Amino acid sequence: MHLAHVFIGRFDLPVPLSSVLIAAMAVVGASFGLIYLLPPKDREDAPDPPGPALPRAFVVSLQTLMVLGVVYVIAVGTFGNQFYVLNGAVILFWVLLIPLLPLAHCIVGGMYEVANPFALGARLLTAGASARKPPDPRLSRLGYWPAVTQLFVLVWFELALRVVPNTPRALGLLALAYAVFQVGMGAWLGEGWYRGGDVFSAITALASTIAPFAITRDEDGFVRLKIGFRPARFLPDGRGRQALITLWLAGVLADGVRVTPIWKAVTNATQDFAASMGQFAGVSVGDFLLDTAEIIATWAAFAAFFWTFAYIAARLIRRPVGEIARVVSPSLIPIALAYLLAHNLTQVLVDGPLLFATLDPDVAAARGIPATALGVCFLGLLGACAAEATQGVGALLFLGLIAAPAGAAQRLTDRPY
Repeated sequence: MHLAHVFIGRFDLPVPLSSVLIAAMAVVGASFGLIYLLPPKDREDAPDPPGPALPRAFVVSLQTLMVLGVVYVIAVGTFGNQFYVLNGAVILFWVLLIPLLPLAHCIVGGMYEVANPFALGARLLTAGASARKPPDPRLSRLGYWPAVTQLFVLVWFELALRVVPNTPRALGLLALAYAVFQVGMGAWLGEGWYRGGDVFSAITALASTIAPFAITRDEDGFVRLKIGFRPARFLPDGRGRQALITLWLAGVLADGVRVTPIWKAVTNATQDFAASMGQFAGVSVGDFLLDTAEIIATWAAFAAFFWTFAYIAARLIRRPVGEIARVVSPSLIPIALAYLLAHNLTQVLVDGPLLFATLDPDVAAARGIPATALGVCFLGLLGACAAEATQGVGALLFLGLIAAPAGAAQRLTDRPY
């Protein structure tokens, strides 16, 4: 048996090992199928066809949906029901937006970039001047580091400073401050700011690299539909890109790290000390510091593994470490998305009904909740998580082993073939 848990409190659910293994095999098989469908290198290097232009009504509808979402989070979070389970802004942001926004871009990439509500606000504020500004040299120096900082704060708010997800008014006010900040930066530095300065734009761009369809805005301002896998559309190089990807992985995996024997030992060893630190503003200081240390340690571990094996591979094949890191880091994006799917989709589809069915199956059956179907969905998601975890560890641990034979042969002889 395996134990899994759901959102809003921790409710452990026993899951049969056979179900996990069956789902894991299905995910591994699907992974090989995706590899088969990916285009060969010569197709990736070929010119990207322009594609048909999309109706303006579609673009305006997408922008309106984005703007309404931001307004809803701000208004309902600030003035709505302050019991977080019953507040629509909390559900929309933490349960739906965080997992679904990047996952939707795995199917149709570029949607957020085209309909960015903050970029629209900057255009309205500057009468369109922000869209016409040439690239600012400061943006290339900043790279993805503003988005890295914002992602760390987002993960920190969710996992350590729990007053934010548990307090709708804090969410609404922070969303308002973030919207004002993003509109102001776009008006000041131009729309080039959003690629590495808006965490949602950066993450959706990474997710868009594996999308079979995409929408992009051309130089004339028309939004066009692109068909086919083209990672180069949304994967520009920049400072901090590797940090963004590894932090994304760390943020999704933080719950898993919490139940590892090593972290359990750390928690048990510091339990008395954490309890002695008391509370501040309703937050346990000891738990807050421990959760913050967990986020930093998970991120540091991923970064250390990544750069260690990138260094080993670079030494073996006599290439710069930065070049190896740029080539390898995009391969972690599907792993991060798979973890995101397995970790969060239960919140979207089966969270409340499955919890209800688990705590009181008779009442759930009387209410007409399809507990069997929901259970199958949950077990499949858990199997996907286990399967992708195996592939994620393999991608990191065996990177050096893959490069070692060729590197050793090249060092030992002039004719390795």
